[in-house]
Amino acid sequence: MFHMSRNQQHRRKRQKQLCLIALLLCLAVLGFSVWLLFIPNTLNRAGESSALQNSASDSSTAAGTNAPDTPANTDAQGFLAVLEGSTAQLPAADGSWNSSDTSVAEVDSSGTVTGVQQGRCQITDGKTNYQIAVRHLEQRQEGTYADGILIVNKSYPLSADYDPGLQPITKDAFQKLSDAAAQEGLDLYIGSDYRDYAYQVKIYNNYCDLYGSEQADSFSARPGYSEHQTGLTIDCNTIDDAFGDTPEAAWLAQHCADYGFIIRFPKGKEDITGYQYEPWHIRYVGVDIAKEIQKYDLTLEEYLGVDSVYAAPWQG
Repeated sequence: MFHMSRNQQHRRKRQKQLCLIALLLCLAVLGFSVWLLFIPNTLNRAGESSALQNSASDSSTAAGTNAPDTPANTDAQGFLAVLEGSTAQLPAADGSWNSSDTSVAEVDSSGTVTGVQQGRCQITDGKTNYQIAVRHLEQRQEGTYADGILIVNKSYPLSADYDPGLQPITKDAFQKLSDAAAQEGLDLYIGSDYRDYAYQVKIYNNYCDLYGSEQADSFSARPGYSEHQTGLTIDCNTIDDAFGDTPEAAWLAQHCADYGFIIRFPKGKEDITGYQYEPWHIRYVGVDIAKEIQKYDLTLEEYLGVDSVYAAPWQG
């Protein structure tokens, strides 16, 4: 029988140990490669998702998509908003009006609704049901919010130093809207978006020089009163009345709510918004709110229960 010397046995043992170490090193390298391939990407995606959620949350606060008042699925035929402590009027009824929750809103026999506290209820005369939203106004540093929705019009200005730029949530939503329109052969693009206070000063003053302040007020916002300063508003394509006769304008009016936008100054509502019809001017409010506004054919003023009236003539 062949017997290995001690040196041979030692070398054979050492070779086995080296092979085992090499195998373990290979497995370690392979495992680390797999980790590099998958784990960091997963962490990056998680980080990006968290950042997007935080950004969306910040922008949503301004847009109103996380407002405490959530649009409800309802069979109500009408909609009425009223501020806490204020009144609003329902049309004449055949029967008597009744509120489903008098802790939210009360109604008298003439149809005068009083907002008691923030919330939703229904008021009916037995034939017609109205969805009632009682709104809470909150003054923040940049401006006024109604149930978490930033409201900017002739009654509610922004601070001169509010400078958010075009908000990411607005830009992303518009890109989706534009892409959807393109699939139908239509071209919707940004003609104008964010404007800061200083730029609005130049625009408004130019219009005042050309037309006078009274006429300028019908189509141009005074500095601090422009929705463009919110970063939530986009003027589509060309700012021209002729846009209203294009297929793009018709598509925009029909589909903008699907992407969280509303036509901010609709036709026939000039006395409510304070501005001429602008088929190109859209405002981001979030999908659910936009669809409820569209369902009841409302302006943002009607939806929030606020007015839009300058307190005094322009002083220059």
